[in-house]
Amino acid sequence: MTVLQRGRSRGMSLVELLVAAAIGIIASLAIFQVFAVFEGQKRTTTSGGEAQTSGTLALFTLERELRQAGYGINNLDFLGCKIQGRDAASATNFTLELIPVKITQGALGAPDTITMMYGSGELLPNPASITQNMPSASSDFKVSNRYGFQEGDIVIAAEAGKDCTLSQVSNLPGAPNPTDQVIHNPGTYTDPNTGAQKDIRYNPSAFPPGSGISYTTNAKLFNIGSLPANNIYSVQNGQLTLQQALFGAVPPGTNPLYDNIVQLQAQYGKDTDSNGVVDVFDEITPATTADWAQVLAVEEVSLATIRLWEDSATAPTTTGPVWTLTADDRHYRYKVFQTVVPLRNMIWKP
Repeated sequence: MTVLQRGRSRGMSLVELLVAAAIGIIASLAIFQVFAVFEGQKRTTTSGGEAQTSGTLALFTLERELRQAGYGINNLDFLGCKIQGRDAASATNFTLELIPVKITQGALGAPDTITMMYGSGELLPNPASITQNMPSASSDFKVSNRYGFQEGDIVIAAEAGKDCTLSQVSNLPGAPNPTDQVIHNPGTYTDPNTGAQKDIRYNPSAFPPGSGISYTTNAKLFNIGSLPANNIYSVQNGQLTLQQALFGAVPPGTNPLYDNIVQLQAQYGKDTDSNGVVDVFDEITPATTADWAQVLAVEEVSLATIRLWEDSATAPTTTGPVWTLTADDRHYRYKVFQTVVPLRNMIWKP
């Protein structure tokens, strides 16, 4: 082989090497492009699964709470009463409302807040009648029927024209003492399950002198059990949160439940023509007992987000019936969860 031929052979090898490198680079680009698309789809799918899980759990939690709302307090004579109470654990006074559910509308499309109240008594849910006028707010309750009352139970005294009062049973005298008395003194009570002495947490006897309410024989005494709930659900910082107004932590705090929840909206379902069927959904909180008698259901809508930025806007300008999205919001994906929950204890009210 001549020198010229050897040079040409080496030149051809270099060209082939450059061609092979170019083909390899192009192939690598194609592979990485396919991989990038696949990874984007995988992240979207994975994030969508997380949003689906969070949204489903949030919907289930709210539905379960709404189905319990009103248990033990569904007496139309006193719905809407303002309840005065005092928490000995925090040494503070507080007020609640004797209603099964309250929807507080968020301003300008902000998430709503839903408050549910229900008792935990396992026996008689109907209120007992007070049979003797109370000389003072700290006087014992004398009732027509003490069946179902236990030490440590939370009771609510209610009378037309007066605020209600929340207190805790400290003692239930047995024979030969008066068996119609429900005592609500500060101090301790005996746990009926364990026999242990526990502190009384809620008792109006600890109010400043002269600030309590005494009741007459026109009043009723609701027993809502040893662990009633007044739970407040709201959306904060992309999470569904819970605040417990009764038997919560001291100082009271807000507990995050589920991530990626960015919206919560609710409406009352009302039967305005008394035929047992909901015919109107609105956001107007009932003002009278007659208005509360119409409330048979709650419609709730929650919105879960997939917190993965998409290069192009994927969401419409509005998501469901509840939220107008900004230009930035539209680069995320969302899942809407919507249901109508019957308020069983309002349907089954006395």
